[in-house]
Amino acid sequence: MIAFTTAPAGASFGPAVAAGGTPSFLGAKHEGGFGGGQIGYNWQKSYWLLGLEADIQGASIGGTSTIGFPGGGGIVPSVSTGRDHVDWFGTVRGRAGVTYNSFLFYGTGGLAYGGVRSSVTNIFTPGTAGTFAGSASNTLAGWVAGAGVEWGFAPNWTVKGEYLHIDLGHSNVTMADPVNFPISFATYRFHHELDTVRVGVNYRFGGPIVARY
Repeated sequence: MIAFTTAPAGASFGPAVAAGGTPSFLGAKHEGGFGGGQIGYNWQKSYWLLGLEADIQGASIGGTSTIGFPGGGGIVPSVSTGRDHVDWFGTVRGRAGVTYNSFLFYGTGGLAYGGVRSSVTNIFTPGTAGTFAGSASNTLAGWVAGAGVEWGFAPNWTVKGEYLHIDLGHSNVTMADPVNFPISFATYRFHHELDTVRVGVNYRFGGPIVARY
């Protein structure tokens, strides 16, 4: 979403938005990859398991949205771009599950955190009609929830597949053109939300795993 200036008179983006020269929404789908490590502890009683784990990973996950406007309604042509990038993220989660032979089926949830970079531009032609830009870099905290399956394939070794939905919350980016329009600005609000699927290999300390998880 975008918030507009309403004062002083003549500074609002309202006419440009109404004509289509400034989009009120810049959506960008996150895509990319990541990798890292984790540490945790499990408590098992009979077929039930409770655990606590923390992880952190470097990431290259981002999205870009570009919207072109050919001109009209008294507004000159423009190109608007929104970019969002997740540089790293981590989680601290509890998990609970049930074991069957050497398999564990579990649900998990807790705290998520990460570093994000976002930017917006709204560039008109000619540039003197408006060259608006802004960027922000933030470390955010939110929540995570998901589920997975883990298999003990050898003594002390497991492999797991896991789905996590990560919501790092919102951040704001204000774009401005201090040279041509020093009193005009607009603010976009980014929602940093990811769906991840990952595979990991774990070593379990404390004795070999035999017969059951």
